[in-house]
Amino acid sequence: MILGQIVFMQCFFYVSMGTLLVAASILFGTQKSVDQLFNYHEFESVYDGWMIMVLFILNAFSSALALWWVVRRAKQCLDFSVTVYLIHTLICLSYGGFPKSFVWWITHVVCLVMMAITGEYLCMRTELAEIPLLSSGASTTGRG
Repeated sequence: MILGQIVFMQCFFYVSMGTLLVAASILFGTQKSVDQLFNYHEFESVYDGWMIMVLFILNAFSSALALWWVVRRAKQCLDFSVTVYLIHTLICLSYGGFPKSFVWWITHVVCLVMMAITGEYLCMRTELAEIPLLSSGASTTGRG
């Protein structure tokens, strides 16, 4: 089950980011490229770098929603977030070499933290929701 959740989260991460990249390229007229997702050199461009950073931040929030939907446990949100970004970093390493951009590292660490904290918050709200004990409208206080 956990392996399936990891695969789903990784797929969701890339589908969500790809959708955001396509939408941004249509809105702003920029080029679409896999490099925007996997190559750290894209962060060094002034205009495209800022756009990609914002898209990664938006993707962290959408991935937190996926955590809430799939994982549903606040305790596991950090684990799944680290796993998603660790796999992404390994793919980036194999695609474009070791990321030497400070901005790339800061963006990914901030997004990891945002994804984990937002996912934990959403999961905790669900975990702490009141559980109805009686299905009828009877009072539980004993006052009748």
